[in-house]
Amino acid sequence: MKKKDEEKSPIFGTGVGDFGVVVIAALCTITLILILFSPSPFQKLERAQLQQEKEKARQAEVARQKRIDEAVATGEVGVSILPKKH
Repeated sequence: MKKKDEEKSPIFGTGVGDFGVVVIAALCTITLILILFSPSPFQKLERAQLQQEKEKARQAEVARQKRIDEAVATGEVGVSILPKKH
């Protein structure tokens, strides 16, 4: 006769607790991989700041060109080509 202590689990001789350890280790591994390969919030912030700086520079150039065009149109400034000095 066999004793109860010698009985084995029906699934490869492992217990429920062993499967729990494997599942927890797998979840930890998947979480680590997701953390490593997901984009950093700081990278998103840097990209947003860079885009904002580019937009400000573009708006400043448009405003500058508009002021130049208005000044030329009103006659405040003139654009002419002077002869070359010798």
